[in-house]
Amino acid sequence: MLYMKRGNVMRPINEEKVIHNLGQLGDNYGLLVLAKLSNKEQEQRIILSELEHYNQHMIKQSLELLVENQFLQVRIEEIMPPNIYYKLTEQGALLIPVLEQIEALKI
Repeated sequence: MLYMKRGNVMRPINEEKVIHNLGQLGDNYGLLVLAKLSNKEQEQRIILSELEHYNQHMIKQSLELLVENQFLQVRIEEIMPPNIYYKLTEQGALLIPVLEQIEALKI
């Protein structure tokens, strides 16, 4: 069993739950997408162009997984071709402070 120190108290960590929850985010691409959407709704086309140096197929899969797992909300404008927009859900927004802490690590 793993333990994490919070304040002066050591508490057990549910390893299975941590692994499951990380799996809901996908991979590193999922974290990039969440960070990209941290402050506003964005169109899929813009997300893909701003992350063009990453695997586009994996970015699209991450978007789908994050919607499926309720970290992102999708809005589609029914024009031709359709415009697809993504924004964080309340659950997705809870992860932004974690991403900020990861960014602040001095490693």
